[in-house]
Amino acid sequence: MGCNSLKMSLSTLFVCGATVVGTATSAFAVTSPDFPMAGFATQNGGTTGGKGYSEVTVDNVSDLKSYAKAGNKIIYVKPGTYMGPVEVGSNVTIYGYQGAIIAQPASGSAMKLSGSKNVVIRNLKFKGVGAHDDDDEDCLQVNHESKNVWIDHVDVYDGHDGNLDITNASDYVTISWTKFSYTSASTGHQFSNLIGNSKTKTSDRGHLNVTIHHTWWADGVVERMPRVRFGKVHVANNLFDSKNASYCVRAAIEADIRIERNVFIGVQKALDLYTSDGAITAAQMIENYEENVKKPQSGTGTAFKPSYSMSLTDVSTQAKAYALRDSIKLYAGATLPDPGASGTVTPASSSSAKSSSSNVVSSSSSWSGAIGSSSSSVKSSSSVAKSSSSQGQVVSGTATLTKHGSGSTTQTVAAGELIAEFYYTISGATGATVTGLPDGVSGTLKGSDFYISGTVSATAAAGAYKFTVTTTGATTNASKSGTITVTSANGEAPASSSSAMSSSSKVNEPVETSSSSQGTVVDESSSSVESPNSSDSSESSMVLSPANFGQRFQVSVEGRLVSVHGVAHTAYLLDALGKIVAKAVANAETLTLSVPRAGTYLLRVGHETRRVVVR
Repeated sequence: MGCNSLKMSLSTLFVCGATVVGTATSAFAVTSPDFPMAGFATQNGGTTGGKGYSEVTVDNVSDLKSYAKAGNKIIYVKPGTYMGPVEVGSNVTIYGYQGAIIAQPASGSAMKLSGSKNVVIRNLKFKGVGAHDDDDEDCLQVNHESKNVWIDHVDVYDGHDGNLDITNASDYVTISWTKFSYTSASTGHQFSNLIGNSKTKTSDRGHLNVTIHHTWWADGVVERMPRVRFGKVHVANNLFDSKNASYCVRAAIEADIRIERNVFIGVQKALDLYTSDGAITAAQMIENYEENVKKPQSGTGTAFKPSYSMSLTDVSTQAKAYALRDSIKLYAGATLPDPGASGTVTPASSSSAKSSSSNVVSSSSSWSGAIGSSSSSVKSSSSVAKSSSSQGQVVSGTATLTKHGSGSTTQTVAAGELIAEFYYTISGATGATVTGLPDGVSGTLKGSDFYISGTVSATAAAGAYKFTVTTTGATTNASKSGTITVTSANGEAPASSSSAMSSSSKVNEPVETSSSSQGTVVDESSSSVESPNSSDSSESSMVLSPANFGQRFQVSVEGRLVSVHGVAHTAYLLDALGKIVAKAVANAETLTLSVPRAGTYLLRVGHETRRVVVR
């Protein structure tokens, strides 16, 4: 099947081509690789969705509801917001363009599968009405003996009762590369996922076979990641780092859970054993990575062995766990390409371009106050990051920005040092921009959260940088401001007569930095949480930092060999699943890494990351 056949039967969707390039939007573009279906959805005859049936493209909610309920169809959903509930029939694939959002009404679900068979749902956002402590429905429901369901690369947030529940003897379900979160629109009951909804539903015995892999429970989620009754559930290679988490996985009556090679960072409890309703069959913790988990739990019993084969990433060291973490943060959510697209989309974590590419003059970035005189100006950068729903869409109403995170909007940092990260939750808008940041610091969109992070350039002029974050795509947009004060590396303030041209870093496409007939190297930004004690000298503390790409080393590709020239740090090659496939210790001017096969890799050297394509 050729690369011109991307719009095809979307029981599978292959991303063709070797080199990822930028889109026309002013943010880095990343295409999630199209990982194959895995887990329980491959069992019981497999899950093919609408394969073999005709295709239709919809751009209004009436057509979406009609075709989805009828089933026997491949449905492409154009950008826009579609108000649910959308009822889904059988033998159907529903695949979204970037910017396709299914919204939950005040009462009911955004999308509901009730007795549905053979369903594929991919590349969509599901926007809940907000979690509140009252009795209503989940944002996305799999209910009433639905069978063979694959939910992949979706972003579900602010579900009224829950984000996604699987109940009432539903079976053979896989959830993959999905993001669950809650924003400030939710005021209680931020309980994400329920598998089995009652201790009295003994009819669930022998059903509720579910696989959840490469999924991210992000900020705002408090409990149920998932909570399981009666089900046989494989929780594998997922990321749990919600700052709000009380517990992550909960095992209840007759639950049989295999919790394998996951990454738990900064949560209260990775596992909770709830025995008040009856005995737990098993909740086995297998080779997980736990960091700053307040109440460790060793698990109980021996869980089932899956009837399917599945490749899992090793997370036995911090370096390996962080590599998986970064891959999930980059690719989870609605990050697949549009049907018929060349393979570049706006990711869940898109970042501004390199600070070194400053070439647009701005008259608005001046500083005054504690450091220097009011006549001084400093070099600043601006970032633009748009959510996937910002392709010409306008949200009716007034946008809001709510600040979160440990970092202050008013902070002082030395040139060459990392700022304390913070972020704003965007509500009622499609994206955000930021202006006035010092070189090396950028805005990064992660779902509905806009992060300010990065390392101030060592050459950044000292001064007070007043930045402004502004939402985009709303009828009435919102703005928030703050100040990052940069001191010189030796802690000295500049003289009052000092000045530098005020500028704005142009947001660029990824730029090829080296190439050969065998491959291509592309500068690439990626989301991460910077470790407070990160060091470039050891694998155990390797992390992926925000975009800060100076041209300090060169990369060339010849055959299956990747050569890195002029480096002083250990070099790592990661595959798309976050696995470290090669490593070279910095003991020579040129490091050489052998690539096992053709494909796309992330090259990590110190605080820089580049995408390497080997053909």
